[in-house]
Amino acid sequence: MRGFRFLVGWLCLLLLAFSCHGNTAPGSLYEQGMSEYADGRLDDAVVSLTRALEEADAQRDAELIPHILLALADTYNNTYFFEEGYAAADSALRAGLRSGDRLLAADSRERMAQSLTGLGDWQQADSLYAANLAESALPAETQARALAGQAYISVRYREDPVRAAALFDEALAHSATFDDLEHWAAYAYSLAAAGRASEAEAVFADLEEADLSESWMFQEWKSRLTALQGDYRTAWQLLDRSAQQQRAGVMRLFRQSAVKAQRDYYALQSREARLHERSRLIIGLLVIALLVLLLSAGAVLFRIREKRNRAERASLLDWAASMENQRDALSLSQARLRSDYARLYRSYFQQVGRINEIVQASPDKERGVYYQLSRMIKDIRLDKRGQKQFEAMINRDLDGIMQHFREDYTGYQEDTYRFVSYVFAGFDAPSIRLLMDMGSEAAVYTKKSGIKKAIAASDSPWRDRYLMLL
Repeated sequence: MRGFRFLVGWLCLLLLAFSCHGNTAPGSLYEQGMSEYADGRLDDAVVSLTRALEEADAQRDAELIPHILLALADTYNNTYFFEEGYAAADSALRAGLRSGDRLLAADSRERMAQSLTGLGDWQQADSLYAANLAESALPAETQARALAGQAYISVRYREDPVRAAALFDEALAHSATFDDLEHWAAYAYSLAAAGRASEAEAVFADLEEADLSESWMFQEWKSRLTALQGDYRTAWQLLDRSAQQQRAGVMRLFRQSAVKAQRDYYALQSREARLHERSRLIIGLLVIALLVLLLSAGAVLFRIREKRNRAERASLLDWAASMENQRDALSLSQARLRSDYARLYRSYFQQVGRINEIVQASPDKERGVYYQLSRMIKDIRLDKRGQKQFEAMINRDLDGIMQHFREDYTGYQEDTYRFVSYVFAGFDAPSIRLLMDMGSEAAVYTKKSGIKKAIAASDSPWRDRYLMLL
C-alpha cells in the first residue's frame, strides 16, 4: 500500500511538471512587443505580441488580452495589414463591451476606424468616430483623436475642407496637438481651401521648421495646396517627390511577406508544440498507469493496457489530422498575402492618376503645360532594369508567373510583357493607361481581351492561372 501511495504521488508531481513546462509569462511577451513597437521594430513586435496573445489566451487572462489586441491592431495598421488590424480591434471591442469598460471600447473603435480608413471604407470609419464622440465621459484626448479622424475623412474623401478645418480646430481645442503627422498636413490644406491662407502657411512653416518637409505626407498635401493656387508645375514636382518616397515604401511592403509568413509559421509551430506536449503527457500517464497496474492481476493489466493503447492511437490520429488542416489554412493565408500586395501597389498609382486628372482639366494645354507634365509622367515609368526588378518581385510572390508567361509566349514585344506584368500585379485600367501611355481605358480593355483570347486558345499548363490573374 505504501508503494501504491508513492506511485500516486509521483504521478501528481509529473502532472504538475507537464502543466508548467514551456509556458512563458504573457505579460513579459507583451512588454517585449511594446518595446519593439516603440523602437520601430514592427516585424519583431508582431511575433512577440502574437506569442503574448496565445499565452494569455491559454491562461485565460481576460484583463491582459484586450490590451494585447489593441497593440496588435496598432502594429498591423502601421504595417498596412488593415484587415488583420480591424479583426484584432474588433475582438478588443467585444471584450470592452462585455466588461463594461467604455474607454477600452472607445480605443477599440478608434483602431477599427483607422483600419477601415486604410481599407477605403471611410463611411463606416466616420460612423465609428461619431460613436466615440457620442460618449461624453471619454477623456479629451480620445475625443480629440475622433474629431481629427472625422476631419481627415472630410477633407480626403468628402472634399469638404471647410467642415474639416472646423473639426480640426475643435480637436485642437481638446488636445494641443495631433498624434498623426498627416493630420497636420491635411489641416494646413483645409485651412487654405477654407480661405484661411495665412494660417495654412503658418502650419506648413511649422512643419518645415520641424524638419518634416521631406515626408511624403507633407509633400502630397503641399502639392494639393499649390494645385489649388494654380501652380500646377510645382504641384506636380511635389507630388512626384511624394510618389518616389511612396514607391520606396511599397517596396518595403512587398518585403513584409516575411512578417506575415513568420507570424503564421509561428502560430502553426506553437500549436504543434502544444499538441506534442499533450502527446508526451498522454504517453507519460500511460507509463505511470502501467507501473501502478503491475501491482494488480495480470489479466486486469492486459485489458487496461489495450484500452490505453487505443486511446493513444486515436489521439495521434487526431493530431495528424489537425496538422493537415492547419497546413491548409497556412496556404490560404499565403494566398491572401499575394492579393494584399497587389492592392497595396495599386494605391501608389492612385496619386499619379489624380495629377493626370489635374492635367486633363488644365486650361494651359495650348501653352505647353500639358506637354511638360506628360513628359514628367513618362519619366516615372519603369526602365528595363526597374521592369526586371518588378517582374522578379512578381515571380517571387506569384510562383514565377511572369517567367512562365515569357517562356510560353515568346512572340510578344517588350511592351506587351510590361502590360501583362501590370495586369498580373493587379493595377486598374486608369493606372495602366497612364503608365503605358495608351489612348484610353477602352484600349486597355481591348488589349487585355486580345491577350486573354490568345491564352485561352493555347495549351500552356499555366493557362488557367494566367486567365485567373487577367
